[in-house]
Amino acid sequence: MGTELVSGDQYNDLFLAPASHPFLLVDKAIWERVKANLPKGYFIPDYRIINHLKHM
Repeated sequence: MGTELVSGDQYNDLFLAPASHPFLLVDKAIWERVKANLPKGYFIPDYRIINHLKHM
């Protein structure tokens, strides 16, 4: 069974500051698993972590 590579842009909705990189290919099975297991409303990086780091 081979790895199915897809454009990383398919997962831009997971990122706090999405950026288009249409030629960046990612493993679809891995990213679908990540997406399915993230809590609703979660973004990468997690805004709570960013806010915590700003106050350090």
